[in-house]
Amino acid sequence: MLNDRYSRQELLTDIGKEGQLILKNKTVAIVGIGALGTVSSELLTRAGIGNLILIDRDVIELSNLQRQNLFTENDLGKSKSNVAKIRLTQINSTLNLTSYSIHLNSKNISVLKNADLILDCTDNLSTRFLINDFCKKNNLPWIYAAAIKTSGQVMPILPGGPCLSCFVKETPTESCNTAGVLNSATSSISALQVSLALKILLGKETAPELYCYDLWKPEFRILSISKNKECLACNGRYNYLNNLTESKQIKFCSSGKYQIDGTPKDFIALKHKLEIIDKVELDEDLFKFQNILLFKDGRAIIKANSEEEALACYAKHIEN
Repeated sequence: MLNDRYSRQELLTDIGKEGQLILKNKTVAIVGIGALGTVSSELLTRAGIGNLILIDRDVIELSNLQRQNLFTENDLGKSKSNVAKIRLTQINSTLNLTSYSIHLNSKNISVLKNADLILDCTDNLSTRFLINDFCKKNNLPWIYAAAIKTSGQVMPILPGGPCLSCFVKETPTESCNTAGVLNSATSSISALQVSLALKILLGKETAPELYCYDLWKPEFRILSISKNKECLACNGRYNYLNNLTESKQIKFCSSGKYQIDGTPKDFIALKHKLEIIDKVELDEDLFKFQNILLFKDGRAIIKANSEEEALACYAKHIEN
């Protein structure tokens, strides 16, 4: 039966049985298991990638279900990376999969060190620039992808070539929460990202070009990107990797959600303290109390009207 799984894919002259074996022995890391990450991880799983690393800092919300294909209503409030791991292993039981419910930063980015390829499926530029620094320093290929409204962009970023900071600057941008997003746009961008990933993993020639696709018009463009002589990363200055740009408070794409970094807490002791005030829920990786989600790595995600309100809530219930 397993021999039949990839029979249609092996018929492709660019893959074949030899290529399928190559894919089985490759490791791909996916950062962000949201609209892009759920589709890209599922496509790679079905394509026969042998090893996947999933990384996501968030939990599943109702608004995610419009475009995040691996999740259902029964998953609301659960860790995205953990639920994705369950779904993907149900699709392909031979998959070797590791999931991390963490916010990727300069201190824990070593979880990517064994990957042959990294897929950016994130929703913020800071993490993208961190991945860019890591890959540039370690000569690893990665694929940038982003989608908003009815369009998206994809670019394979290869060792020795132009990188993300050659043509993108970290400036305020629109988010799905403020501008909206078409679910067919995220799925199409993920499909393009995975197609490029398979080419890179199989050693096929891949140009470092920026693909721009607007499904609503529709319009497809390919832009040539050149190395920027002033690029910090290309000149060996890894500000994001060297922890020169990180903040302990991060506002999420979703409205009214703030992440606060902290040290790991004793969930049981905290439960005994807070259940006097209100209901506490515990599962494998999450501690839930009122508007607070606390993760094993010490991060808290707090729903609040402002950063100041979130910090005050954290100090009152978690630190004190």
